[in-house]
Amino acid sequence: MREEDVRFMRIALGLARRGEGLVNPNPMVGAVVVKDDRIIGTGWHERFGGKHAEVNAIEDAKRKGHDVKGATMYVTLEPCSHWGKQPPCADRIIKEGISRVVIAVEDPNPLVSGRGIKKLRAAGIEVEVGLLGEEARKLNEVFIKYITTRIPFVSIKLALTLDGFIATESFSSQWITGEAARARVQELRKKHMAIMVGSGTVLRDNPRLNCRLDNCPEKVKVVLDRSGRVAEKVRRGKRFNLFEDGRVIFFTERPELFEGVGEAYPIIEPREILRKLGELGIDSVLIEGGRIACEFLAFADKFYIFYGPKLFGRGINPFECLKVETAERAFPLRIDSVEMLGDSVLVTAYPGGRDVQWNR
Repeated sequence: MREEDVRFMRIALGLARRGEGLVNPNPMVGAVVVKDDRIIGTGWHERFGGKHAEVNAIEDAKRKGHDVKGATMYVTLEPCSHWGKQPPCADRIIKEGISRVVIAVEDPNPLVSGRGIKKLRAAGIEVEVGLLGEEARKLNEVFIKYITTRIPFVSIKLALTLDGFIATESFSSQWITGEAARARVQELRKKHMAIMVGSGTVLRDNPRLNCRLDNCPEKVKVVLDRSGRVAEKVRRGKRFNLFEDGRVIFFTERPELFEGVGEAYPIIEPREILRKLGELGIDSVLIEGGRIACEFLAFADKFYIFYGPKLFGRGINPFECLKVETAERAFPLRIDSVEMLGDSVLVTAYPGGRDVQWNR
């Protein structure tokens, strides 16, 4: 591959990211049309149900008066070959006479999975696959997990003191981290379809669990409420902010209490909760409740751990359920990045190690 190929694909990846949080449960895709080593059209998948990146890039080039016949297209994900909410992109590429297509990664969707590539090659188009593939896979890690397993991508977000507590012993926790860290949390909420907390968080903090960024879709609010404490409060006249917008889903041992209150399912086991959310079309969950984080630890795909410059000495430890006896049995993480956000630190990590995979 030429250096120019890498440059054009990086531009396509940057375009794809513009769809973050807006296209779920579809993938983020970017496309660049190039002719004579000059970009003549760009596009990305802008919203769920909308035109795909390839079509947007072709139409962008045509609006600017360019002929795309004989051009090269750089696209971050294999063009689709089936009808969904939009017609097949592979057919449009063939129809327009594009002569070369450079693809970052094959689509893991069983409805596509190589068929788009095969269709393009059968039409005589030169197809190259794998350029910046790892970056493209990481970009669409949520989509890849969901489309291949029908289980949501699970992220755990925690705000900790430097000595590892999410709150004091009296459950005081505002604010452990600074304003820049809290702004980043809004970006994480935008990225995920659902936000999950326990009933204790709802009763104690009365959160809205929404996304306060511009152009951010409504979030699905998921509450683990075993005994129906939230429902009982509602019946007594308590008003909770999480009902102000978006869909609210409860998982509980007492679904009868939620009749007329909200959507509820008689499920409390983490694996079954995630399976049910997947059935409901939810591709990603951001777990924000500190106490329930440990329950879903074995199912976590990613961690966002914010550290604030404070020490409590004693307090609420979100990982008490681990009960690690020796260092060799610790829950292993693979740190992906460490970032300063004002006076706070964000550590982004993935599960790592044989034991974690076995638990999953």
